[in-house]
Amino acid sequence: MIRTFNDILDDLMSELVSRTPFTNLNPSAVIRGLLEVIAKVVSDLYGLVKTVMQQSFVQTATGNWLDLKAREMGIIRKPAIKTKVYLTFSSNAPAAQNVTIPAGTICKSQKDSSGRDYRFLTIDEAVMEEGQSSIVVEAEAEQPGNAWNVGQDTISRMVTRVTGINAVTNPEGYMIREGSDPESDEQLRQRAIGKWETLGIGGTREAYRTWALSMPGVIAASVLDDFPFGPGTVGVVILGESGEPSAELINEVYQYIKARKPLTADVRVLAPEIVTINIDLEVTRFASASQETIEADVINAITEYSSMLQLGEGLILARLIDAIMDVDGIYNVKILSPVNDISVGVDHFMTIDQIDIIHRIKGRSYQDGSIDGSGGDESAAAAQILDVNKETFSIE
Repeated sequence: MIRTFNDILDDLMSELVSRTPFTNLNPSAVIRGLLEVIAKVVSDLYGLVKTVMQQSFVQTATGNWLDLKAREMGIIRKPAIKTKVYLTFSSNAPAAQNVTIPAGTICKSQKDSSGRDYRFLTIDEAVMEEGQSSIVVEAEAEQPGNAWNVGQDTISRMVTRVTGINAVTNPEGYMIREGSDPESDEQLRQRAIGKWETLGIGGTREAYRTWALSMPGVIAASVLDDFPFGPGTVGVVILGESGEPSAELINEVYQYIKARKPLTADVRVLAPEIVTINIDLEVTRFASASQETIEADVINAITEYSSMLQLGEGLILARLIDAIMDVDGIYNVKILSPVNDISVGVDHFMTIDQIDIIHRIKGRSYQDGSIDGSGGDESAAAAQILDVNKETFSIE
């Protein structure tokens, strides 16, 4: 049992009174000060014991302590990795001579909603030969992390000027490898716990899942172990940092599992089927709240909810409403579409695409009180404010 400073101090004072003639234990007394010093030292020791106990088990360890516990089982925290992409450099007309694009040529994305852009550097020197008007070059993010997994056609600005090149972009199929953040404590903990499932002779469902999650860039995995492609087959569905994994990541996971699976197992690593849905909702806000602010905050709340969806996880309307209701200034939320929860299979990944919002207002500020007949529970379309008869406080 971990004892607090006050518990220890009370015990010390009780023992002192019972064993010595000292009776003055007021805060100004010298003996009280000495007891407080002793109590502080003992409580610090209790705190150290509590920390050591918590950090001694994989289930409760955190940070560097968890790294040490995981290493005991041969597991290393997955590091952050850089996004790798294909960039297409082009000119307005076929080149009159060879155009060299140096290694380290810097391009950057358009600014995102937070006003931040992301820089990418070409990996090797490339040459657009005479007569060509475009060339595809591999590039890598300036820093590792998930944030550099930018969207298609967003890398469109050149920081390094290259004579003969007029434009740059990242067209469809641009992603070579998704970037990722360092593995979180919870992700590392689950891999460490799942390690035991990989030690048997056969390949269990959890073993395949743990092997897949061991690869940097894989944030979720599910296993189809009911012979999905015929006798002896196993399907491993993986989710990348930006949703659908790249071909390179799928191959890396396959090679990793292939070296560890039972010889008789025919394993196939798959991308999930992406399920895209649209959300239509009606938001009633307080009259004092700004429509623009509410709309931006609601979209951010839904986007954050969508980013937390896992492989095989469907839409739960109650959870979505709960996330939206956390936005300041909202009185009520009604989901117009979809009307019911949506379930998806373990090999599906759901994303929320378009969000359409109808705004309504919960009356004027003096209608929000407890005045009888004020109509404080009424709402109006965003384009209008209900007329109010100020003599009877009723809505006309």
